[in-house]
Amino acid sequence: MKKLIAAIAIMLAVSPVFAQTATPAPAAAKQAPAKAPAAPKALPAPEKRAIAYTDELKTKLNLTDDQYKKVLDVNTECIRRKDAAKASGQKGGFKEISAYRKQQFQTILTPDQLAKLKDMNAQHAQKGAKGDTEK
Repeated sequence: MKKLIAAIAIMLAVSPVFAQTATPAPAAAKQAPAKAPAAPKALPAPEKRAIAYTDELKTKLNLTDDQYKKVLDVNTECIRRKDAAKASGQKGGFKEISAYRKQQFQTILTPDQLAKLKDMNAQHAQKGAKGDTEK
């Protein structure tokens, strides 16, 4: 009987220690990132993305300051249109946006710059096609 009482007393004394050390919050935090990819990634503002793309074009196509401003305006407009189309769930419209961008670039860029841009786009398309086949 004394042993039974002593065992119960030890269990009662030890059980609060186990109850306090068990922390389910970190385990839940570790599981949450596994479910997170379902949420869409937040993209930078259209202006920031347009600046990044236009800066790349300025470097690769040697744009003048005037050309840079015009190309930046076109890129910003196109990115806003694409974001709006994606947000509204539209499937079409992207070809029209690309055609608009191409038409505007033809009025802004020189023939040599247009040729370089065409080569850049072709290389980008090839990289995309290779990435699709490797998956």
